[in-house]
Amino acid sequence: MIKVYTKPDCPQCKMTIMFLIRHHVRFLNINVSENPQYAQSLRDKGYRSVPIVVTECEEWSGFCPERLKAVVSRQREVLR
Repeated sequence: MIKVYTKPDCPQCKMTIMFLIRHHVRFLNINVSENPQYAQSLRDKGYRSVPIVVTECEEWSGFCPERLKAVVSRQREVLR
């Protein structure tokens, strides 16, 4: 399951979520403002900004359309 760590009023978070929704990708949205235990864990890993996307293969911070397209492609391959 893909996890997307976000904060309210974050434009890059909204773009990431909308991309995944538009491409019918299932994901778990975790608001770090409402779940501070996740925020600390992510800071401990070196992350300083959201969104943070965690897949089975990789993780990254920020709105990264090329990486998101790769996630969509991998999911389509799995469904075939």
